[in-house]
Amino acid sequence: MTTNTFYGLMDIIILGCGLYIMYAYYLLMAKNEIKTGVLISQKVDPKKCRDFEGYRKYISPKVLALGLTAVISGGIGLYQDYVAPVNTYLYVGFFVLFFIVMIWFVVSIRKSEKLFW
Repeated sequence: MTTNTFYGLMDIIILGCGLYIMYAYYLLMAKNEIKTGVLISQKVDPKKCRDFEGYRKYISPKVLALGLTAVISGGIGLYQDYVAPVNTYLYVGFFVLFFIVMIWFVVSIRKSEKLFW
């Protein structure tokens, strides 16, 4: 596996995760479903949420931010790997932004489990 293939694979995984997170956001907003494993841990029962509307207002902007940064980061990476070079600062900047938002999201998920369950 060459370096370019490895980066391409990582970018595909990040893009796919971003699309899956956007799907979880759609389920939360349109169908009022909490996707276990993405929005809450497997240990928590989504039916036992004390305040669903409060949870939805708390977590939905964070889910949207994570999904969008993952999709954009993966898209820029795939464009960089297979189409044409992009500005290094743009590529690395979105990658770093994605990881910062991901850490923020995980901390928010842990906090939401304490607040709403």
